[in-house]
Amino acid sequence: MYEQLRSPSEYFIRFLISTEEVAHLSEDAAEEIKKKVERAGLDGMYEQYILDLSEDMEPRPDPYIPQDAYDVGTKEYLKAHRIYDMWHPTKGVRESRLIVMDFFLREKLDPLLLSTMKHSAIARKLRKFTSIALTSEGVAAYAHYFWNRKLMRQSQWMQYLQGSNYTNPHIQSMITAPDVSVKHLPYVIGLTGPGHEFNSAEAASRIGQIAYKHALEIEHKPASLDNTMALKNCMITVEKVDTILRRSDVALKDVLKQFHKFKMKLDDSGVASVAQLTEGNYSKSGEGTDLSDDDDNF
Repeated sequence: MYEQLRSPSEYFIRFLISTEEVAHLSEDAAEEIKKKVERAGLDGMYEQYILDLSEDMEPRPDPYIPQDAYDVGTKEYLKAHRIYDMWHPTKGVRESRLIVMDFFLREKLDPLLLSTMKHSAIARKLRKFTSIALTSEGVAAYAHYFWNRKLMRQSQWMQYLQGSNYTNPHIQSMITAPDVSVKHLPYVIGLTGPGHEFNSAEAASRIGQIAYKHALEIEHKPASLDNTMALKNCMITVEKVDTILRRSDVALKDVLKQFHKFKMKLDDSGVASVAQLTEGNYSKSGEGTDLSDDDDNF
């Protein structure tokens, strides 16, 4: 069952399945759940995927009373399928439902959830993009129910994003750059600012890598006019990148040369004695002050 790709919203789908009157879904019920998920801008995958999840959630306890927080059997069942707090919402889950309705926020949130950035840091960075008072609990609940990174390995995520009709432009920009991390994501989603200063040399290096990757992709294609022009453009890009990086290296060497000017100068002259400096008027007791090192009554 779902050995390869899974919906990032799988636990939300499980919750919807748990709201159905019967545990074993019909094809019509699975299709309706898929529509509900997609109306929320999420991925319902396909009907058979939902039917497989439904089968995985059988059997239900008897009695099955999901609204009752004190029914032990039902509580254990819901927790086993990790959907208990969707039935009995915490503050974070209520917040996650608001996040789902904010598509502008989700464009920026989803890519960050695929990074290693902590939920608390994500909440702080994205508050200015929404009227929701984002908290780490809300981001964590959204990450669990609606965009769960842990459901697939990185290679599966890449396969999922490449093969899906997901239209988030920030997600699509990550597909050709799987090594994008916390360091680069702020530029991808427009979160530049203090701590994310632009480094032209690093940017040029990145562009050069992309150009080289593109050149390798068209290396064995037929020598058409388009491919020839593409290779020419790659070469021009690589040459310009090399120029920028060389200039950066020269600038660094110039800075180092400036530092070499600051050398310690040694004075060979002798040190004057105390008698010479005071003309003999000094104490021989060694007591230069009435305060000890521990005395702070200045």
